Amino acid sequence: RNHRKTLLWRILLILALLGFPAQYVYFNFDTLSRDQEYRPLFAMVCPHINCQLPELHDISQIQSSNLMVRSHPKANKALVVDTMITNRANFSQPFPLLELRFTDINGKAVAGRLFTPSEYLSGEMTGSLIMPSKQPIHLSLEIVDPGSTAVNYQIHFVPYRP
Repeated sequence: RNHRKTLLWRILLILALLGFPAQYVYFNFDTLSRDQEYRPLFAMVCPHINCQLPELHDISQIQSSNLMVRSHPKANKALVVDTMITNRANFSQPFPLLELRFTDINGKAVAGRLFTPSEYLSGEMTGSLIMPSKQPIHLSLEIVDPGSTAVNYQIHFVPYRP
């Protein structure tokens, strides 16, 4: 009788020890399955347990830095927008649409434009569909000047499926 209790407690302990990592994986599946280190393991296991790997894209991991807007050196009523974009995710992902938005002093939209990757990529990145991980990419866009009421500007990223 005492042996059965000990065996039961050992089984329950093993189940608990296996249950904690299983819960962690279950609740963090989306993040873990996008990590290049764990993705092959999930790719092996998922077909057997009826799960589906998420696509490798996370728009929130794409960031813009050093955004600068200046007058075009050669064209009247035109601007040059320079920025660096970086995919901070641990995986490569599709290039997003790039939305450039100008607002007035009250935050009301004055002008805006959505650029596809083929419109904003140049140089060695021309024609690329996949944004490499952790590699800053310089962008330079020429646009029409939205006027003197446009005092603020922002870049936003939108998922893109060609």
